[in-house]
Amino acid sequence: MTSADLILRRYATALYELAHEAGVTETVEAELGDLDAVLAENPDLRTELANPRLGRDRKRAILEQVMGPSVSELLSHTVLLLSDKGRAGLLPGFGRVFDEVARAASGREIAKVESAVPLGDDVRARLKTQLARITGKDITLVESVEASLLGGIRVTIGSRMIDGSLKRRLEMLQDSLLTAPLASRS
Repeated sequence: MTSADLILRRYATALYELAHEAGVTETVEAELGDLDAVLAENPDLRTELANPRLGRDRKRAILEQVMGPSVSELLSHTVLLLSDKGRAGLLPGFGRVFDEVARAASGREIAKVESAVPLGDDVRARLKTQLARITGKDITLVESVEASLLGGIRVTIGSRMIDGSLKRRLEMLQDSLLTAPLASRS
């Protein structure tokens, strides 16, 4: 985890706790999604917010304009606090980190699944059940096909990876063959 993610996690955790207490978690999630979309679509805006030469007052004014008057006071104060603390350049990752915090707090988790071929319904259901048993959380699968795996699957949940791909097994076999001592010849 990067230092930027650690900083954002502190703010996201505080925002989540306040939003949860106020019963506006979904509103804040939606508003952050909108802010993320604006930042993603506008590279000039991201550059301005990350520019250390641009004063905090100017960044604050830009953010107030981008968020508009309809954004909740809770989110507005948090975003402006980030900006006032010189962290406006980190805002493009704030929504992602907030989603991670919210998922963890609510017992949900995303598992990124890479497979050589698309998963069948039965495999998908068994995988979801098994990952839920391992993590103790409700699992949402995000699937992608990666032909280079040759077979099997690779699952990433947070910072954990389970690599059951044929490609990885072949790599492990190659490593063991290359490091095995040569049998002495008589």
